[in-house]
Amino acid sequence: MSEHDQPPAGLAADPDADLRELVLDNPGQGSFDEYKHLRDTIRAHAPGNLLVFGVGKDSRFWVEANQGGKTVFIEHEAEWIEKTREMIPGVVVYQVTYRTRRPQWKQLLHRQDKLFMEDLPNDVLATNWDVIFVDSPQGGSPKRPGRMQSIYTAWVLAKRSTDVHVLVHDCDRDVEQLYSDTYLGPERMVTQVRTLRHYLFRPTGTR
Repeated sequence: MSEHDQPPAGLAADPDADLRELVLDNPGQGSFDEYKHLRDTIRAHAPGNLLVFGVGKDSRFWVEANQGGKTVFIEHEAEWIEKTREMIPGVVVYQVTYRTRRPQWKQLLHRQDKLFMEDLPNDVLATNWDVIFVDSPQGGSPKRPGRMQSIYTAWVLAKRSTDVHVLVHDCDRDVEQLYSDTYLGPERMVTQVRTLRHYLFRPTGTR
């Protein structure tokens, strides 16, 4: 960096400038506070094993935050899988099929036989995850799958590992609230940043 590239005296470069740009470029998605908390959580356990339900413009930030670790994305929309592979060469994305629709959320709450995602590859099932982020599938329309299966599956995978951080986005909505309370458990919630809930699974006291 030349002297002409240095920030003015007394002014430090903004370490979160990239996240602020992401929020502006990705309206209607995560807030700055939510993105920062998630990124800081991933960095705190990097290089580690990171599983993300959903892909989008923010995907590269999670790959970069987990530099040197294993990052895997789960997605059901082929178009977004293609876009993500173009944006992040070499990214690992597995395509899945959700078998639910959001209006079914009440009747499926305790139907564990229908909630687990059976088409996950062995690579996902066999990995001990450090951080799991649930931000998909879309839950804003009755025609969408809702996040019943992804939240339930995150719970199952978290119970198989040790000291797993599970973060669920959009917990201002009924489905995300109820399924997180039922399976992840309010006793495991570490904090909530706006609509992002952060849970911690430890070896003792797991259900």
